[in-house]
Amino acid sequence: RRGISAPPRAQNVDDFDFCLPSHAQGVLEGLQRLRTNPKLADVTLVAGGREFPCHRGVLALCSHYFHAMFSGDFAESIAARVELKEVDPGALEMLLDFAYTGKVTINQGNVEGLMRTSSQLHFPTIQKVCSRYLRQQMDATNCLGICEFGESHGCPEVSSKAWSFLQENFEAVSLQEEFLQLSKERLATYLSNDQLQVQEEQSLAEAVLRWVRHDPGPRAQFLPELLELAHLVSLPDQYLQNLLATEPLVRDSDASKALVARSRAMVCTPCPKSHALRRGGRLSSEPDGPAPASVRGRAMPVPRRTP
Repeated sequence: RRGISAPPRAQNVDDFDFCLPSHAQGVLEGLQRLRTNPKLADVTLVAGGREFPCHRGVLALCSHYFHAMFSGDFAESIAARVELKEVDPGALEMLLDFAYTGKVTINQGNVEGLMRTSSQLHFPTIQKVCSRYLRQQMDATNCLGICEFGESHGCPEVSSKAWSFLQENFEAVSLQEEFLQLSKERLATYLSNDQLQVQEEQSLAEAVLRWVRHDPGPRAQFLPELLELAHLVSLPDQYLQNLLATEPLVRDSDASKALVARSRAMVCTPCPKSHALRRGGRLSSEPDGPAPASVRGRAMPVPRRTP
């Protein structure tokens, strides 16, 4: 059965419909002015010893965090003061200004704090804007830090863009200060990426050596492990010979010397059919398939090389 809808309300000939387009903006601006008078605010946020008078309704509209807080059965829903622990007061002030004005200025000095605090307090619009800013500002000097930052703050679109940038610009990235500050685990993760594109075949090995030289005391022990990820068997024999003859880090490491010597042997001598070459000069028993091009008598471009 169809429901019976109410007839449209008859409009009198003397009715006058009025709409003030600026009303919504005027109310928002008025609320912003009222923030300066604590008596006209209904909640005060406290962060880092600073107090921020504001209005529950405005916060709930802009933040999932505050919407849940003020609409749920929490003590904060009726409290006059709400303390926010481990929240950056400077970033909080910017978020509140945005909530009342719709305006925010993002720069290299505040983007990380804004992203972190907007993630904590669930301001989705600011999260998206910060994400866009980071992707637009990405270059060889900062992509590694942006990648880790995106991963730690649940921003896959940021970390994904940083990974892509690294893959396409590894050589430029490896020359930056950020690269030298990487942990061993993080560096190994990057070197293990099969999609890295390099113009020079020895770029991976040179990047490893630069990283170790930056702090040789604690890092020298990792040289053999990292060189294994550098495709030594794809490098010219002359380069490997020079490593053995002139590179102190290699000469001082028995494991590294053995790895380079083994890689030279693989470059110059075809592998038996029963062995297929793995990355970094390691052998794997795989009876089927031809030996890789990189061990057919001379070093060939690694798969990562830009076409």
